[in-house]
Amino acid sequence: MIDVDMVMASLENAIASTGGFCVGRSYVVGHQRLSGLGYCFSASLPPLLATAASEAIKIIDEQPERVNRVRENATKVHKALEKIFSGTLFALVGAEISPLKHLQWKGKKEQAEEVLDQLVDKLFDNHSILVTRARYLVKEECFPVESSIKVMVQSELTDEEMDRFVNAVSDIVQNL
Repeated sequence: MIDVDMVMASLENAIASTGGFCVGRSYVVGHQRLSGLGYCFSASLPPLLATAASEAIKIIDEQPERVNRVRENATKVHKALEKIFSGTLFALVGAEISPLKHLQWKGKKEQAEEVLDQLVDKLFDNHSILVTRARYLVKEECFPVESSIKVMVQSELTDEEMDRFVNAVSDIVQNL
């Protein structure tokens, strides 16, 4: 902590809630504590999200094997999608063990929206698989964002369900 004033982390993506923590020397943490009081109640965590976060932590504590399963499933899907996208204009963005994947179109930028929408529509219409587009307020973003489809891998997915998804994506990608 001598070289770094503060370490902060968000729990927003990890437990589908909001909030986080900061750690640092006593004067830095004291400043955060005193300066942040005005936000404690005006921007406080809604009860539903607080309950969801608490339950998520409880489940992780009671069933740590779920964390391992979601990592294994994420890795399987990641490797399969990388193989499918090899030699195409599609790209997979995300860490191998992360359950959140972004599927992107690396062709002409002006075509990205249309191509990704076609993939979403064909997955649903032809295979009854629902995925969603990542949507942003582009003019409000500080950094440029690329169009993508969000895919979330869960711990309870079976090998058959993951294979069905991967095969459906493969089928559609080869024809786009």
